[in-house]
Amino acid sequence: MHEPVYEKLTEALNMRGGGLLAIKCPEFYDILRELFTPEEAALASQMPMNPMSAADLAAELGRDPGEVERMLEDMANKGLVSSEERRGVRHYSLLQMLPGMVEMQFVKGEVNDRAKRLALLFVNYFTVMTQRVQKGGALVQFPWARVITVEAEIPAGVGIQPYDRVSHYIENSDYIAVFTCTCRHLGELLGTPCDKPKEVCMGFGAGAKSLAERGFGRLVSKEKARQILDLAEKAGLVHCSSNTSENIEFICNCCGCHCGVLQSIKNAAMPSMVTTSGFITAVDEEKCMGCGDCIDRCPMEALSMQDDVVVRAAERCIGCGLCVSTCPTEALRMEPRSDRPLPPRDRESLNAALRASLKMDSPSS
Repeated sequence: MHEPVYEKLTEALNMRGGGLLAIKCPEFYDILRELFTPEEAALASQMPMNPMSAADLAAELGRDPGEVERMLEDMANKGLVSSEERRGVRHYSLLQMLPGMVEMQFVKGEVNDRAKRLALLFVNYFTVMTQRVQKGGALVQFPWARVITVEAEIPAGVGIQPYDRVSHYIENSDYIAVFTCTCRHLGELLGTPCDKPKEVCMGFGAGAKSLAERGFGRLVSKEKARQILDLAEKAGLVHCSSNTSENIEFICNCCGCHCGVLQSIKNAAMPSMVTTSGFITAVDEEKCMGCGDCIDRCPMEALSMQDDVVVRAAERCIGCGLCVSTCPTEALRMEPRSDRPLPPRDRESLNAALRASLKMDSPSS
């Protein structure tokens, strides 16, 4: 059984867009009960799509402003709503599930009973999601995230759009925060740790500043951010971000063994969950010495050996560029895709595309 308030909250979360569909099922209600009290769930389900101050929300709902502000602050401290100051007034907005609420439960890197309990609840729900998608059920068909190519591996002279350059976002962000990787921390909580660096995922802008102030991450300089990206690339991690072009709110540095996004592409369970970068790997057969280093480094198994020469499977290449950086003979290079994907301009445009692509099956009871 579940309280009706959690069903209403599920509907409100689906309106927020994002890469994780909220299915009305026992496994999802278990998550909501762990995250929200019934009173918080009721308030969250009534929050408008756009950020609003506590005073304005209280007036709209006919409630006491002090009580509403206290509840919003509690939810902000739990990583359930965003909180940003605008012209001296704090505004709040209900976070979407992913990217958003899911990550906020794990980016502190905490290891305790609650974190382990939440990890199991999310894994249970991810299992339900995957099963439904494989049966042709609920699915967000528009890609909510995208891969950004390792910038150093794009050849000189090749036209690079600003949204294809990680450095563009670093240089144009007033605030940068670093967080613990949710996927690898989940693995640690569930007894399957990863040997890749954990504190390498980043947030940008005023939202990152607010999260750091609440203890979800820590602010870093632009130079430190570049060092973290270099560390991630050397470790063979893939840059994934929101599928927007004007601004991005995060860059996750993902491993193929724990990242749900990369695993979904590799296993073809949710192939539209993420879009590729604007580039693809090309092979110069005459330069290839057949060492196989690139095959080991490719997270998508897009490369194989035939007659001592590397061969690329175009349908599997996501254009991350990690293979190029490990090739000792420069036999691999990045080339622009002929059908380069154009990301939506901003979060509003992306969420509109996500909602328009939403395919729902019949909810569970």
